[in-house]
Amino acid sequence: MSGGAGPMHRPAHGPRVATAAGWAGIAAGVAAGLAFQVFRARPALTESLFSGGAYPPVAAALAALSSWVPISLAELSFAAVALILLAAPVRGWRRARRSGGARPRAALAAAATLAGTAGWTWALFLALWGFHYARPLAGQLFALPPAEAPRDAAMVDAIPGILNGLRASLPEDGQGVVVAPQDLAALDAELSRLQDEALSEAGLPRVAGGRTKSFIASPLMLRWGVSGVYGPFTGEPNIALPAAPGTLPFTVAHERAHLQGFAWEEDASFVALLTLWRSPRAELRYAAWLELWMELRRPPKGLSAAVRRDLAAIAAFYRAHRGREAPAVNRAYSAYLEAHGVKGGVASYARVAGLALRWLAAHGSPDQPASSSADSSSPM
Repeated sequence: MSGGAGPMHRPAHGPRVATAAGWAGIAAGVAAGLAFQVFRARPALTESLFSGGAYPPVAAALAALSSWVPISLAELSFAAVALILLAAPVRGWRRARRSGGARPRAALAAAATLAGTAGWTWALFLALWGFHYARPLAGQLFALPPAEAPRDAAMVDAIPGILNGLRASLPEDGQGVVVAPQDLAALDAELSRLQDEALSEAGLPRVAGGRTKSFIASPLMLRWGVSGVYGPFTGEPNIALPAAPGTLPFTVAHERAHLQGFAWEEDASFVALLTLWRSPRAELRYAAWLELWMELRRPPKGLSAAVRRDLAAIAAFYRAHRGREAPAVNRAYSAYLEAHGVKGGVASYARVAGLALRWLAAHGSPDQPASSSADSSSPM
């Protein structure tokens, strides 16, 4: 029998820097990144294999499952991912120290564990939704004509009259501000149907079902300047409530467009406009035109007093809810978009105006007399 207990010997090569799962996560992240670069160079391949191939049934299954739960699972998934990533380096450090590793090797193990966890997370994100960033853009998918400055300027000049005409029939609150639909479930069902029709008409793939939910942490989202987010891990469009006056229909339609695989922000906004323009309801079409006008960033010349009240109320709403940290969140999201190939980051939102004007030139406006489209000087 051996004698009394003595000091334990450390392994000859020290503790492992990463576990097998950690190395696999790093490999998964690298492989996913390489696949993303291949897809970015071949948008048509992305459309056939992913956006119109593997994605719709997987997203529909996720959306169907999450629809059974009344609260936002996407919100919980974001929190879970953040906690897992924060805990990863701690786990790596502790594992290395328990195995007798010195501090430098423990720090290396912490970094490797974080890299492996981040690799798995990013690979899952891309596989479930993120490859849409490599999809052909809306201008190509919807076969939009090229921009023509005189024609588009004429359309812009017509928008105040359209807004004024639609606004005249809409209900107001006690301050004379437009009242948007308040029943989220009914609005979501209607917009789901309209969006399905718009994509079907264009011959594009569609994801069935899905349920838009409000954030549990809506006050925090509003502080950050976030009106909506799509949850790729759960197939859920999410919005912050209350919404700015008159904006709820557009926000819901925008987040539903992300569910349909439109990752670039201007593309999702464009699909949202098409969705709302299809509606026979003036309040939904008004929400679309109002959003387009705000993205055009034009002075209020020609707008009625009622439309001006709505625009002022929207601006006041965002000022009242936005916190000091909102610019930092905005910069972080802009960096995320640019990392996935979206030129200009959050500035891409404004590019929807150009897409909308090109579509209106080809298809005409649902809120202008058809006879005007026959006039050669018309923007239609």
